[in-house]
Amino acid sequence: MKNKIRIERMYGLENHAPVMRDAMKYKLTWKDEDTNRVSSKEFTGQDGEDHSAFDDAFAMASVVDGNLWPWVIERDGEQIAHGWGGDQLDRGRLFPTCG
Repeated sequence: MKNKIRIERMYGLENHAPVMRDAMKYKLTWKDEDTNRVSSKEFTGQDGEDHSAFDDAFAMASVVDGNLWPWVIERDGEQIAHGWGGDQLDRGRLFPTCG
């Protein structure tokens, strides 16, 4: 028991409490082909709900995709999903003004 207490103090575990990671932030960027404008929106997770930020971003991306506009979802500046009106042929960045 004495060794266990010593190890806990050595590693600072006596005050250890479960910690959640930082909330994930996603950025959806799309190009409105009708007006030739690029727009974006950021999504942050809701407290106590896993994947809520990505779910919200992907739901909006589905609407954008229905308009046949190109879109990109990024997490921490890295592209994780993209599309263009149902076309999922891995073509990389769809428009250079994004990111």
